[in-house]
Amino acid sequence: MAKRPTTRKRPRPSSIGTSASTRPDAQEKLPDEVKDRLTHAEIVRLDGEVAGLECGTMWVKTEGSQYGVTKGLLRSFRFHVNGTSVVLYSPESAIPFYAKVGLSLANGDNVCLAIASEALDGQHLVYGFRRPADPRVFVAFAAGSLDFQPDRQMYYLPRLPRFWGKSRWRQAFRFGVAAVMALCLFRYLAHGERVEDGFSAYVVMNSIVGVALAGYLLTIVYGSLRWRLNLPTQRQRNLLAVLHVLEVRDKSTICAV
Repeated sequence: MAKRPTTRKRPRPSSIGTSASTRPDAQEKLPDEVKDRLTHAEIVRLDGEVAGLECGTMWVKTEGSQYGVTKGLLRSFRFHVNGTSVVLYSPESAIPFYAKVGLSLANGDNVCLAIASEALDGQHLVYGFRRPADPRVFVAFAAGSLDFQPDRQMYYLPRLPRFWGKSRWRQAFRFGVAAVMALCLFRYLAHGERVEDGFSAYVVMNSIVGVALAGYLLTIVYGSLRWRLNLPTQRQRNLLAVLHVLEVRDKSTICAV
């Protein structure tokens, strides 16, 4: 059995999820050697018992809603495994395309983690975890919302695809609905328009929306084809590394958090 480390109590996370070391000015002065170290981080395995568990919430800026940039709430689970400090982020509310999932982590739980080999502010980011008694494998896709935090160190670590399973198609559906609404609006505004020479504004605006929609759908199809043809993108390769570390053989057991 792994020895439970002795830890000091950490201050409670602030409501905005930032600290003195994660302000924009600190990000601007991030040394090149630190950026290089983070860029070459790997996804590695860590086994042991959960100790010193602390839970909190933090507000983050998100993208993907029909209203543009907004705010969502993430949960944070900070704990130690075999003396290594780690942090796991999962959605609480208003995180686009991901809903809250019950994570019944507790001190003393035996877990297998996929973490970044390099630490941010002394803590290693958890990409995924599983427990022997639970058939599910939890993968932290929603942690990508941290990309929009003032602390841009997260940007240099390996990143997972922003979407998994049905979440990408939900986004495509919302994008399609917005496009249809735009086309209807253009049609209403162009009612009675006189076209004396060249294309009408209605045709031009519809063409722009059509090109944008087609481009986005092609992006989705491109990513899906590469995944199915075993020609993964860089982010998909990172996901495969997580699944390899956690020894996932059945992808239907993946639970996106």
